[in-house]
Amino acid sequence: MGRKKGFDKKKIGAIINVLAKNPDGIWIRQIARYARIHHSTVTKYVDTVLKPLVEDVSLGNSGKPLLRVIRLKPFVIERLGEGKTIDHVLKLLQLIDKIA
Repeated sequence: MGRKKGFDKKKIGAIINVLAKNPDGIWIRQIARYARIHHSTVTKYVDTVLKPLVEDVSLGNSGKPLLRVIRLKPFVIERLGEGKTIDHVLKLLQLIDKIA
């Protein structure tokens, strides 16, 4: 049977919950620990499906960052504070991208 194709909404929700609890930013390995997801999976999700929702603040050399801190964009924090779901926020961002 195997694994379903695509991204797991439970993992996306877990990552977003960790980021919402840390609005100043948190590094990838801590996100992985708190969400109980492997750090490479967190990195993959942040680099792909969550890219429009997060800001990446890397510390270190321009080649390979020493420490990678991730935080939610202020727009996303506002919408989550209003009670919107992650799916709703993603749809809004997709519409904004299509318009721009």
